[in-house]
Amino acid sequence: MSDKNQAIRDVVKGASVVTVGLVLELLIAFVAQVVAARYLSAADFGGLTAGTALLDIGAIVAGLGLAQGLTRYLPRVNAGQKRMLTLVTVSTTLVTSMLLGLAVALNATFIAVEVFDNPNVTVSIRIFGAAIPFASLLNLAVGGIRGQERSAYWVIVKNVVHPIARITLVVGAVLYGAGQAGLAGAYALPYVVSATLGLVLLYRTLPPSQITLERDKIEEVTRYSLPFTIGGISSFVYKSSDIFLVLYFLGDTATGIYGVAYAAVGFMGMFSTGINFLGSPIASRLENDGDIDEVMEMFRASVRWLLIASVCSLVPLGIFATDFIGVIYGSQYTAGGQVLTVLAVGFALKNILSIHGPILEALGHSKTLSFNSTVAAVTNILLNLILIPRMGIVGAAAATTISFLLRDGLAAAQVYRALDTTPLSWRATRSSVLAVPFLLVIWTIVAPATPGTFLWLFGITCLTSAIYVAAVLAVFGLTETDIMIVRSAEERYSLPLGRVDWLIHWLADR
Repeated sequence: MSDKNQAIRDVVKGASVVTVGLVLELLIAFVAQVVAARYLSAADFGGLTAGTALLDIGAIVAGLGLAQGLTRYLPRVNAGQKRMLTLVTVSTTLVTSMLLGLAVALNATFIAVEVFDNPNVTVSIRIFGAAIPFASLLNLAVGGIRGQERSAYWVIVKNVVHPIARITLVVGAVLYGAGQAGLAGAYALPYVVSATLGLVLLYRTLPPSQITLERDKIEEVTRYSLPFTIGGISSFVYKSSDIFLVLYFLGDTATGIYGVAYAAVGFMGMFSTGINFLGSPIASRLENDGDIDEVMEMFRASVRWLLIASVCSLVPLGIFATDFIGVIYGSQYTAGGQVLTVLAVGFALKNILSIHGPILEALGHSKTLSFNSTVAAVTNILLNLILIPRMGIVGAAAATTISFLLRDGLAAAQVYRALDTTPLSWRATRSSVLAVPFLLVIWTIVAPATPGTFLWLFGITCLTSAIYVAAVLAVFGLTETDIMIVRSAEERYSLPLGRVDWLIHWLADR
């Protein structure tokens, strides 16, 4: 089997495992969030949202980009160096994260009052600040597991143990009658459990032999990793600065409503996350072997189905956004309907364009990725400062969407400039021709006649998705890569596809 086909099979296999895990995680986390949102007031939920955002930025700063360093370099160093590389990065992250976490926890009152002008979020800041070391180590463990291409371990840590621990503690806090402090603890403590498990599983993937890592290699990994700190901070800014600015301009109630909409749209991100999870380390391995053409073919094969999945997701999260929020979270959050629509469009485009990031990572362009994130972050802050006072939380969503497109659009242009080719070929993206009329019909004809209940939303989403996928296959058929994946699945899992061979052949001739 060619390197290209094997790489595609590995990515699809990994993406399948990761996507199943992400669905499980999102469903569990979704239930936990709904419980918290319905139990707390919108103001207290806003404080919880601000605290989790602070935890995210703390983990990024303390991590020094070393998680990305492990993802790229574990596939590139020899077996004897893997354990020493991991030990160095874990030790460094542990020291930096403990110092930062302690500083945040001890200064929680100052941060809440002087920075956010909102003492209501003090308790969340203190609790989440103390959790920063565990969040940093969790990120590092996941980066190492990616580098070892162990998608099943990633699923266990991130998609099973972490969300189950969270929902167990959240339900316990609600039943016990805890307030914002109890819910914050229920969100923070799972990082302790999942970080510990993640490090143990990462250790199990490493070969037993241990060779001293040359100083030059440590410096090389560090030089590659550090720009990701800036990139990570910038990514956080364009993803989460709106949370803090909404809190500053509009208060914690608006922050809670915005947080609900942003969390709901997270379902769309699982498609690109699943593809890019193994896409990055596999691309790094192929590039190291000089097989850059195989890298591009691998991602072209991914683009088509990322586009199809994103279009299908726009039905419940874009067209039926207000009904979706009202049914799931309650009427107090329905003001976030427009926000969810804007974010859904942004996430759909982000899903497709985000594949350029792993390609640049494989090429070793960490500084370029950092530059892109920085430009997007600065743009996001400026747009938030302009749009939030004028448009409220919808303005924050628009700023985030524009920032996504700027960052990933820059990456797309840079990949084309570096390689004189693009994964966004006509064959990969032509299903978009059907997407516009498909969504317009649902928006103008179907949506006005659909009752805003859970069963109707679920039914319409399933039906329209099936129609769109069938239309794409009927018009454009299956590609050679699609058929290769189908035949591989048929062989590996003993699927009885003989009765539909005629359909596969017919679609292959389209």
